[in-house]
Amino acid sequence: MKRIGLLATIILLFSFAWAQETVTLRAWTIGPDDPSITRMTNLEAAVEYLNAALEAEGADVRVALEAEFDTTDWDPYLRRVLLAFQSNNAPDILQASTALIGTWAPAGFIAPLDEYVSQFDQFDDVVETLWNSVTFDGQIYAIPQDTEARPLYFNKTLLAELGWSEEEINGLPERIVTGEFTWDDMLTTAQQAVEAGVVEAGNGYFHRPVNGPDFAMWYRAFGGEVLDDSSGQLVFSSEAALRYFTWLRNAIDADVLDENRLNNDWQLYHQPVTAGEVLFVSGGTWNWAEWSNQYVADRGGQEWLFENFGFAPQPAWQEGGEPITLSNPQGYMVSASSEHQDLAARLIAHTTVPEFDAKHAG
Repeated sequence: MKRIGLLATIILLFSFAWAQETVTLRAWTIGPDDPSITRMTNLEAAVEYLNAALEAEGADVRVALEAEFDTTDWDPYLRRVLLAFQSNNAPDILQASTALIGTWAPAGFIAPLDEYVSQFDQFDDVVETLWNSVTFDGQIYAIPQDTEARPLYFNKTLLAELGWSEEEINGLPERIVTGEFTWDDMLTTAQQAVEAGVVEAGNGYFHRPVNGPDFAMWYRAFGGEVLDDSSGQLVFSSEAALRYFTWLRNAIDADVLDENRLNNDWQLYHQPVTAGEVLFVSGGTWNWAEWSNQYVADRGGQEWLFENFGFAPQPAWQEGGEPITLSNPQGYMVSASSEHQDLAARLIAHTTVPEFDAKHAG
């Protein structure tokens, strides 16, 4: 009888193991900067928590994850995503700019997530205003993963060499915030630095070396608008664009800006900045982590950066105007073609917790 009982137990265990299904979810993520790899690794780590919850519920399913992190560039990544959508072979989870929701949601590429947002407590910690960035036509189509800002950095050491007092240097952010220090003031200061030999020609001001949404931000900084609220139509202000392009031309003519600054080479952007050779730099908050970890770690990392750099919004174009910055929130989205949308949403929920948010922010 004992053998029969043991045999029955073994059969029962094998039956349970046979009944338990492992669902493999696919996830595509992108930096493209290396420090953002936590967009992938946080998902991978969250699998353990999801499976523990499924086990506690007595569910007959477990989750595995095949995740990819792209460090190439946004253009090839988004082309790959679009082809995957069109071929009905998109990953279950994908991370991208929430600005794409306005295109992907009406095309039926991504699934609305409202029911999951109300279902899982983890989403209660999301900063309330970020839900606006993932909402289209009254529905939520992504879970906020990250947001950032794109400030103007300035080299405090170089300003001191130019003759600025410590009080003047520390007060620069406030002068920019109040609209007292404008783009033209920045141009004048940078030109003085070039003429005084504090920086080499072309190193008075750096903007990003590749195309990107920052140029739309600077167009806005010079008074441009992109949307007519009454009609919902996109608009373009030729006057604002001309003001911005004229400023760029003047900066080149004054040897403040290199005419080849749009050179597609991030190394030729980061290296001179972190070597202390550039006065003003338009960059992103993520650059701070890159500089700290990859370029100035041997000089003290963040401590060195705080000693040598300050930051503020992008200046207004006229005195008394509003300074500006740009944020490009990132979100986790669930493919509309996914056969496991509920599990994908649950995995994202277990990723949207302080433990993993802190790892990404660090």
